[in-house]
Amino acid sequence: MKQCGIGSSHVITRLGHYMLKRWGVWSPWATILVSKIYPVDQIYHNHEGDFVSFLLWGRYWEEVHEGNNKFIRRSNWFNIVQSGQYHRVHCDKPVWTLLIMGPRKQEVTAKIKGKVYPYTKVTKRYR
Repeated sequence: MKQCGIGSSHVITRLGHYMLKRWGVWSPWATILVSKIYPVDQIYHNHEGDFVSFLLWGRYWEEVHEGNNKFIRRSNWFNIVQSGQYHRVHCDKPVWTLLIMGPRKQEVTAKIKGKVYPYTKVTKRYR
């Protein structure tokens, strides 16, 4: 997402499964999104900027990968994620969140077997 916008921005796996549906407003300076996270296998990924997300409905847990360390983070009602942190979300049922992200710092990347790839190489994004 390089420009400003309002509307939808969905993320779909290369196999055609929704990973995430989201609606909101975005710009290089701030983003506010309502998201529906689906129970699919995710890959480790980071984000464009630091954000806080609030759980609106459902529950999830994350595997966080920092350097050589991996740990589990469970979120009861809100979660803070730094842009450089790689994580993947797990849920048994769809989860709804409200995400508020600050200024963009980087492009989103994915980490697979220790190698970093542009996120667009492993997912599709639709508006």
